[in-house]
Amino acid sequence: MATVGRTHFLLGLLWLWSAVVLAQDTGAQRKVKAKWPYYPGFVNDPANPVNSEDEEEQKCLANGCCVQGPPGMPGTNGVPGSNGIPGTPGIGGKDGDKGDRGLPGRPGRPGTKGDKGDSGSGAMLLGSNIKQCAWRNLNFDEDHGKIKECPFSKRFTNSSLRVVWNGALRVTSTSGCCKRWYFTFNGMECSGPLPIEGLVYTNANNGMYGLNIHRVSSIEGICSGLPKGKINVEFSVRNCKGISNSGNAYTGWNSVSRIIVEEIMLPEDATNQ
Repeated sequence: MATVGRTHFLLGLLWLWSAVVLAQDTGAQRKVKAKWPYYPGFVNDPANPVNSEDEEEQKCLANGCCVQGPPGMPGTNGVPGSNGIPGTPGIGGKDGDKGDRGLPGRPGRPGTKGDKGDSGSGAMLLGSNIKQCAWRNLNFDEDHGKIKECPFSKRFTNSSLRVVWNGALRVTSTSGCCKRWYFTFNGMECSGPLPIEGLVYTNANNGMYGLNIHRVSSIEGICSGLPKGKINVEFSVRNCKGISNSGNAYTGWNSVSRIIVEEIMLPEDATNQ
């Protein structure tokens, strides 16, 4: 490191000596216009005036600054300036091309409640309301009166009741005879629209006394206009209208007899809500 430092120092002295020699050679070749030589400290002496060109030459000779040195290092960038004032808005552009169809939007809010619709044409009730009453070997040997009953609870005012009897019936006599089996509702026959009934007629002529045929029969119908609530459905027997000989009636011989009651909604019932 010491050797490198001495080398640099000697090179510096050599460069400075070359500059002084060159300056002296250059000054000797020039024509000296001043009458008096230059003395340091008296360049601007009024008694020895010199022009500006001679003054610069003497300064160069005295200071060894006539040789132009190498370019200096580039300077650093200055501090960025502040933002300028915003410009005025430009003129609006033209409309662009039509874009693609967007995705479906979210569902909207529920709308207001609509008007009440027209009445339907009728339908079965939601949830069945049906009941069955059954008896084994009923063997009812009476010609008049109530045979059996099946209590029922009706849910709607505008509904109808469908009733069914299924069991053995018989009537016998020495001559023509007839019996009528029928339904009543709380003691009254149906009037909406008509009674629900069944007839059995027998004519034992030509000495066929004791004709005794028991047949399983079904009597079925629908009754409308009955009130809501408890309905006592009854099955009874009586004489046929207009027949003088009533004969002997027998109901439910040696078999199972049943009454079925079902609440239904007919189209006309739905219309009269």
